[in-house]
Amino acid sequence: MSKQLDCEIVRDLLPSYVDGQTSNVTNTAIKEHISACHDCADALRRMKEPEKDILSQKKEIDYLKKVKRSKRLTAWITAAATLLIGLIVVGLRVFVHGTAANFNAHAVNVQVEGDVVYVSGNLVSSGEGVARVTFAEKDGVVDIQLFTAPIMPFNRGSFSETYTAKSNAVKAVTSGDLVLWENGETISNIAGRLYAAKNPYIGDMPANQIIANVIGIGERYGTYKNELQTSEEPYGWVIILDDPVDPSHETKNRQRMCSDACLMIAAVDNLGTVTWRYENGSGLQEYTITEKEASEIAGADIKSFAGSASGMQNLVEIVR
Repeated sequence: MSKQLDCEIVRDLLPSYVDGQTSNVTNTAIKEHISACHDCADALRRMKEPEKDILSQKKEIDYLKKVKRSKRLTAWITAAATLLIGLIVVGLRVFVHGTAANFNAHAVNVQVEGDVVYVSGNLVSSGEGVARVTFAEKDGVVDIQLFTAPIMPFNRGSFSETYTAKSNAVKAVTSGDLVLWENGETISNIAGRLYAAKNPYIGDMPANQIIANVIGIGERYGTYKNELQTSEEPYGWVIILDDPVDPSHETKNRQRMCSDACLMIAAVDNLGTVTWRYENGSGLQEYTITEKEASEIAGADIKSFAGSASGMQNLVEIVR
């Protein structure tokens, strides 16, 4: 058999040889031939190289897939962790830190004994609980801030806190602009809000309306309109009631009108008169209270009561 024939036989057997499917005898014969035949040896080398390349590429692809899966898993873990942290932060802010609440909307009692402040109260809204109560002190004034949160087993609707002041004597207890205690007196909600709503000029109707809302004019008399007289002194505020007044209740209503007029004149610096205009079945009626009359009713200059929250508290107690 010629060398060329031997090479052709070897070339035919090489694929099986590379795959390990030839017998030991055949393997020995192929190795002997390849050791002496450069062409067949080169053919075997070329046949094995693509397999190595494919294996290398497969390994590289598998590695890239593994890296991609790892990055995807890391991204999911990062997103989940970020979401969890966000939920924890929101939960802490909502349920633990709470939202600053206005003391106007809640029933609060403040007592002071020396340098100790006692504050307690109940939340008006049944869906709210007290998250925390904070105290800040400056120049003998203790400021209280109430924070509320959705009611939970650890956030109840009532609270009671005690604070010992750094100064020897507490001058006042406040919550923002609202005075809760001053000069030995607990300030009622209406007195504190009236003092906070004081208005220097009757021409400022939005400020006037706040005062009217604090006094509760709409709740006491129904819907009404406002009319101001600011062309000359004494400046006046006219309350025009939409609903007629029952003659049998007119005396009682006028007593209320007198009381409310005193508070209005005290709360607006340059207000001189308050007039109530209404129907009573016998025609249009007007009832006016002047600054002088209000002072006589209060037993002192009506304007002086607005000098402090405790003064406004005294006026409320006198006229109501």
